[in-house]
Formats: sequence, C-alpha cells, structure tokens
Amino acid sequence: MKRKIIQGLFFALLLITEQSVAQNGNDCKPLFSALADHALKECEHKEFQELEIYPKAGAKAEVRKGVYEKVAYAFSGDFNKRPAAAQIYQNYVNAITKAGGEITANNSNGVCGKLKKNGDTYWIKIYTDGSSWYWYESLKEASLRQDVVPTADEIKMALKDDGKAVFYGIYFDTDKATLKPESAPTLEAIAAFLKANPSANIFVVGHTDNSGSFEHNLALSKDRAGAVIGELVAKHGVNKNQLAAQGVASLAPIASNDAEAGKARNRRVEIVKR
Repeated sequence: MKRKIIQGLFFALLLITEQSVAQNGNDCKPLFSALADHALKECEHKEFQELEIYPKAGAKAEVRKGVYEKVAYAFSGDFNKRPAAAQIYQNYVNAITKAGGEITANNSNGVCGKLKKNGDTYWIKIYTDGSSWYWYESLKEASLRQDVVPTADEIKMALKDDGKAVFYGIYFDTDKATLKPESAPTLEAIAAFLKANPSANIFVVGHTDNSGSFEHNLALSKDRAGAVIGELVAKHGVNKNQLAAQGVASLAPIASNDAEAGKARNRRVEIVKR
C-alpha cells in the first residue's frame, strides 16, 4: 500500500512538472533526442554558465564556460519497466560516438563526452538516479558576452593612462573575420569616441590565442581589425583617415594560452594611439 501511495505521488509530480514546462515554453535545443518513451520535464538554458567536465579518461575534473543547457526527461511508461542506468548511458555513448564525438568518462556516475560541430566544441553529461528520470547537460564553449560597454570618455581615459583600450565586446564567427551583430554596442562606443575626438589617430589591433598556425592567425587578426574599421566607417560614419589596421596574432598575450580561460582573454581587439 505504501509503495502505491509513493508511486501515485511520484506520477502526480510528473504531471505538475509537465504542465509547468508546457506553460513556460522550451528554450533548450539538445544535440541529441530523448530516449524512446521519455518525456521532457524540465528545461534550463543559460547564455553563460560553468560546467564541470572530465577532459579525458582518467583526468581530473575541469571547468568549462559557455552556453549551457540542462534538460530532464522522465520515463512515461510502466514505472517498473523503466530502463536501467546502463541502458541509458550506453544509448548516449553510441549517439555521441556515432556523431563523431568521444567519450571522456563512463562509469556509474554517468557519461561525459566531447563533440565538435560546425566549429564549436560541446561537452555533454548524462546521468540518472534510477528514479525513472535522467538528466542531460551540455555546454558549448564560448566567451562571456560583454554587456557592460565602455563610454567614449572611458575609452579616452584608457588611451591616456595605458596607451590602449581593450575590448571583449567585439565578436567574430569562429576562425573568420565576420563580425557578429552583438558587436554593435561596443562598435558604437568606439565610434562615439572617434567622432568626439576627430584628431585622434589609432591603430585597430586584432589579437588571437595560439590555436592553429601562427601565419594563419597573423592574417586572421589583421583581417579582423580591418573588418572593425570597415564597420566603423560604413555604418557609423567614422573618418577612415583616423584608422589603421594591424594584427599581431598571439604575440601579445595577457594570459596563459595553456587553458581555455586564458585563450578567451587573449582573443580580443585593442585600439592603440599612433
């Protein structure tokens, strides 16, 4: 009798959760579909979050940062016929490896995998507690979007005090010199500074991390600086004679390139007095 009451409460909780998900919508877009006879119960999406992962078999846990999703699925069939943890884990091991990924951890605590897709790196974690629910977490490595944009006066002060101003709010497509739309606020701030200071002549300098060949990154960093200048002139009316493009690839790091956090800091655009 007690077991039936517990099961009744459990399925009532599932119904309430399902209604809540339906009302709140679903912002999550998992890379892999759910197991058969499992329904979506919870969804969490964060534009920037941390996730502890295992980078390779036998390695210590590390933290990665980027676009995060967490999804919970629950078995919709007979509770007593719910799949075992090993069945859930093996299904995702097969799915990840079939997609060209690798499994970096696989034990009783769950599965951790790594997958590269369209130039992005994804980390995936699957785990269950045997309750008929299982959880899917994923993280697409990405830098923090810079929402706090410096003012024209702050840019002027940085140039006066430091001889340069550093920007992390300028974004490009992976391994390309194509500006992303979310760069607009930072570009507007730079344009405001240049228009308020028409005698200011600056280098726009592109920086990369050390991934890939130096020759490729040198060209890429200068192309990105050129793309910034092109945007400032074409869309913001800045005098092109105030600007010159340079790229230094990974020659001027401000953090170690041995970890992803340092690489993210090294990928940046600066303006320097000339």
